[in-house]
Amino acid sequence: KLNEGLLFQMIAGNLRTLEETDTQESNITAPVTLTPPQVTTSDVNNLGIKELVGRGISYFAGSIPGRIHNINLAASKFMGVLVKQEETFSFTKTVGDISAQTGYKQAYVISGGKTILGDGGGVCQVSTTLFRAVLNAGLPILERTAHAYRVGYYEQSSPPGLDATVYSPTVDLKFKNDTPNQILIQTRVDNKKMMLTFEIYGTKDG
Repeated sequence: KLNEGLLFQMIAGNLRTLEETDTQESNITAPVTLTPPQVTTSDVNNLGIKELVGRGISYFAGSIPGRIHNINLAASKFMGVLVKQEETFSFTKTVGDISAQTGYKQAYVISGGKTILGDGGGVCQVSTTLFRAVLNAGLPILERTAHAYRVGYYEQSSPPGLDATVYSPTVDLKFKNDTPNQILIQTRVDNKKMMLTFEIYGTKDG
């Protein structure tokens, strides 16, 4: 992690030195803090991640460009996420802040019972697809909320009722890893087929 405050101080000090003296050049060593990974490469074969235990698929044909962008951005937050044994997974905690400041664009959202433009429209495509993967994996779903009304995106090749809306911090999608091993989440977006896939890997527990 780069210590930006200290780096800016060092740059300012070096610029003053260059301006006030005959020094022609200056070197700066960027101040960083190295944080070791929670899971090392040598540990990966001991996590119980052996097979596909659940897959969720959704389609988003007809989405405006901003919505497609938001789906890709939000889905990237879940690529390679590990969930430990007995851990409760939170969608909103994992995806983080959804706003223009974090790169999300305007697209259609449901607010106050109406469909309007708002930052992050389309993120519910991601939560819906994860919900389907979790459901197919047989993991306990602790919190899930349907949309205020039926949305056509979530019924492309799927029956009604398999959607999950999120709205931080009040509406979340949560599930628990009740398997004896860790599980791994992988995501894949096919922008040609307009298809989003979530896959959960671990060890099947029946």
